[in-house]
Amino acid sequence: KTTLQLTERETEVLKAVALGERNKEVALKLNITERTVKAHLTSIYNKFGVDSRAAAVAIASQNGLLS
Repeated sequence: KTTLQLTERETEVLKAVALGERNKEVALKLNITERTVKAHLTSIYNKFGVDSRAAAVAIASQNGLLS
């Protein structure tokens, strides 16, 4: 079962990813480490049941999580 409940930080990370930013850029923008960005992405993938940035962004977009 997938849950579409993201933390505030996960949402920030996913919005940046949706804009095409790389992990390093997201890390700099949010003042966190690249490793933390990857951890957030892994958590998002698990919640959405996907294994790629594109799939995560597509699901978030379809469910109005990026607005």
